[in-house]
Amino acid sequence: MRHGEQGWRRWLTPGVRCALALGTAALAVAASPLPLWARVGIAAVVAAAGVIGAAAADRARRRRIEALEAMARGLAAGAGAEGSGVGWRDAGDELEGVRRALEEAAERTARNLKELAKKSRNLESLIDAIDEPVLATDDRDAVLLCNRAAEELFEARPGGLTGRPIASLLTQGEVLEMHRAARGGEARRGRVRMTTAAQGTRVFQVSAAPVPAAWGEGVFGAVLLLRDVTDLDRAVQVKSDFVANASHELRTPVAAIRAAVETLTEGLKDDPPMPAEMRDRLLGMVRSHAERLEEMVRDLLDLSMLESPDVQVSVATVEMKKMEASLRGMFEEACRAKGLELVFEIAPGAERVETDPRLLRLILRNLVENAVKFAYDRTRVVVAARPSAEREGWVRFEVRDRGIGVPLHLRERVFERYFQADSARSGPRRGTGLGLAIVKHAVRALGGEVGLESVYKEGTTVWVEAPAGRREAA
Repeated sequence: MRHGEQGWRRWLTPGVRCALALGTAALAVAASPLPLWARVGIAAVVAAAGVIGAAAADRARRRRIEALEAMARGLAAGAGAEGSGVGWRDAGDELEGVRRALEEAAERTARNLKELAKKSRNLESLIDAIDEPVLATDDRDAVLLCNRAAEELFEARPGGLTGRPIASLLTQGEVLEMHRAARGGEARRGRVRMTTAAQGTRVFQVSAAPVPAAWGEGVFGAVLLLRDVTDLDRAVQVKSDFVANASHELRTPVAAIRAAVETLTEGLKDDPPMPAEMRDRLLGMVRSHAERLEEMVRDLLDLSMLESPDVQVSVATVEMKKMEASLRGMFEEACRAKGLELVFEIAPGAERVETDPRLLRLILRNLVENAVKFAYDRTRVVVAARPSAEREGWVRFEVRDRGIGVPLHLRERVFERYFQADSARSGPRRGTGLGLAIVKHAVRALGGEVGLESVYKEGTTVWVEAPAGRREAA
């Protein structure tokens, strides 16, 4: 058969080819020399066979077309050729080109779907890895996507935030305004104080950014990132308060010293000269306020050292008798001036303590200094040391005095910097307000605990418990 004939025969449908064959057979029967009744019978048989053959060919063709339709429907549904559930490979030679095109489209679609699923999983993993809560909203202001941190913040089960309106989660006007601005295409940032059910009042740095539409122009939704900056905000506030308080505390002795020096300078020019009693009084003022400045500088250096994350703890054996002698010499003059008796009570088992000698001396020095300053005249200040009754291997230190005490509503604040329980006290004997803050940080460096018990107008006991021979986490 010639190539040209093969070409046009290839485009003949099975029904047309069957009709041509039947027509040729009918002409051959009519021209045969058989009797009439035989020719009629043969023609009827040929006609019946033609009808049956044409019907069978049409059914086969319909099956092939249905296979291709099922394949196309599976492709549109994202199932691919294999997911159509039909023998699509039986489409036939006549539709081979269509079958191959659909097969290639199905393979491309399957690859794209796998790539999209991979990117979606990667995006979800990336968002969940962010420690800060993240909320993405759609064009209806409903939560479209969030991470675990957001679910923990709002105490929601996994997937419980999806679909909820953003206004039902965040009621702060500043946050909702930033979200509205982001929906309008404008990025916003701001610091907002929020009250949460799990963590109470917290400060968040909120960032709101628009999400552009996937097709065309415009904004589809917005993304909110809530970064918890409570600790940073508190640290900034503490630093600000620290600078303000330090400036105030330093200004008082400096002003007193300057006034005394100016008075002495002018007094030397007077005739008659300044009386010796007045001169001695002014010189005493200069000396006492200079000592106060020296004390403040020392406390500031101690506090700065203890607040450093690199503070070193060197454990050694501390002889409590030697510590007693050191503290007695340090406060002998102050105790004599007020008629105080400094008493040490060292229980058996606490004569030698394995701890950092420098930090222990710093703790006891500040506690005794506070007790001496605020104790009533002609009373006792007791320094006690004994093994802890509740923790094996720990040592308990106590410094007790009979003095002005601390009111009940102020006891939680006595360990703050520059806090003065007796605000009426003034002058060089007022104290720096840093003593108990230094004690708190020193005890924390040792891995111990500190507490206070007091009865107003009767006395105060400050206790410290710390591990002996090792450093534990605060």
